Amino acid sequence: MKNNERKFFIPVNGTLFEVSEDVYRTYYRPIWNTRSRAQNNGECHITKSRMWMCDGICPGCPFQTCGRNISLETPIGDGDITVGDTLQDDSPTPESILMDRELISALYRELDLLDPEGKRICELVASNYSEREAAAIMGIPKSTFRYKWLKIRNRLAEELKDYI
Repeated sequence: MKNNERKFFIPVNGTLFEVSEDVYRTYYRPIWNTRSRAQNNGECHITKSRMWMCDGICPGCPFQTCGRNISLETPIGDGDITVGDTLQDDSPTPESILMDRELISALYRELDLLDPEGKRICELVASNYSEREAAAIMGIPKSTFRYKWLKIRNRLAEELKDYI
């Protein structure tokens, strides 16, 4: 072996084994990626002289820090307010439940006024069929299906504009 050739080692059960450069890079690439992401997020403070100690398993590592991670209990400023205190409550209010109920009732009334073909178009759209699939099921051209669906949508939007 020449003096300028590098030797590459990987640990196996605490013992270092000499391997080719390809094996070395294949073994360490995921570890390097993990460490790089952790360092970019401020979660890893390993020094260059100790990088050989990194195995890519961050939990329990003495160089792991909390980084940019915060919890709902993280205080904001000097007061007693936490991050969790600033979050909006998304639970429905009685008023929003009643408004949704009225909207759904109005939608059902409008759907009942549609002809059978219009109802079928709405059923197919509500069942997540694509325009192409729905048109094939109905036996009409895709452009015709699209035109009729647009016409129904515009009619429903006009009739339900007071609810939305």
